[in-house]
Amino acid sequence: MFYDDGKCFACGRENPIGLKLLFQLDGEGRSIATFVPPDEFQGFAKILHGGIICTLLDEAMAWAMILHGRVGATASMKVKFRKPVPIGKEVTVTGEILNQGARSWALVSYISDERGHVLAEAEGVFAAVSEIPSPKPGSK
Repeated sequence: MFYDDGKCFACGRENPIGLKLLFQLDGEGRSIATFVPPDEFQGFAKILHGGIICTLLDEAMAWAMILHGRVGATASMKVKFRKPVPIGKEVTVTGEILNQGARSWALVSYISDERGHVLAEAEGVFAAVSEIPSPKPGSK
């Protein structure tokens, strides 16, 4: 059983060095978050490190599942780096479900700049691990 202790590097609110991403569903059922990469996560000067880019893309796909009631684990992921992701400028991270099965889901994600240009993108297959239980009436 998976549980959230708040310390996830990508989305955990209790992780002092984490990204603290907050994903929400948009009107088309995609997971969406905005992020301003800080200096601490740069690779080359003023450019976001590729490992952090991969983390953002992976998390967007994971949250596309979570926001549709399933917990998934990354089985495979293929990344394309199209343009540098700048440090200090807001980007949008989006995850989208392509196909969902009982045991695995196919997803895509991408990072875009303020003009909608795609800077990086990923395709992934996630193992569907468990459903997220619905809260019981009266519980918090």
